[in-house]
Amino acid sequence: MKENTGKTKYILLGLLAHSPQTGYTIKKSIEYEHSHFWQESYGQIYPTLKQLVKEGLAEFMEAPDNCNGRGQKTYHITEAGRTVLFKWLSEAPDVEKLRYEILLKVSFGESTEPEVILKHLDDFIERNEKNIEDMEGFLTYFGNLKEQGEDHTYKELTALSGKYLYTAMRNWGIEAKKIINERKVERI
Repeated sequence: MKENTGKTKYILLGLLAHSPQTGYTIKKSIEYEHSHFWQESYGQIYPTLKQLVKEGLAEFMEAPDNCNGRGQKTYHITEAGRTVLFKWLSEAPDVEKLRYEILLKVSFGESTEPEVILKHLDDFIERNEKNIEDMEGFLTYFGNLKEQGEDHTYKELTALSGKYLYTAMRNWGIEAKKIINERKVERI
């Protein structure tokens, strides 16, 4: 399970403020729209949904049994939940924490062969190029929605942030490879 930052309730309230959802659709929404800057596991989502209901910030409706024999709960935000979300949105955000394992490995690169780090950088560059493509796809999608009269400015801004971040990280990876190759860094 990922570290619980205490922010799970707010991403769930934000998603529920947009539309009623099941735990499954919440997870998929996070993976699809927010994965470039936020992750949540089912082990965080379902207990938090129960807590939101307990606190009166969300309610659920249970659908009849589906094909797997279990009913589905569709959650929606309450007015109290909207108030909590509004209050949280008004507060200054926490300072961002950067955690890139690639940076740890590069910082300790003198303990291995340069080829090992170069391979990690190749993979990192490739992943970031894919992420840039994904963000450009989101930006195109939001642009098409705007042409149809739907405005998703704030979601578009998060995709734009992802594009810039992934571009910067890809460019860093390219530059790091160039420096390693030019200096022929030897293992100590």
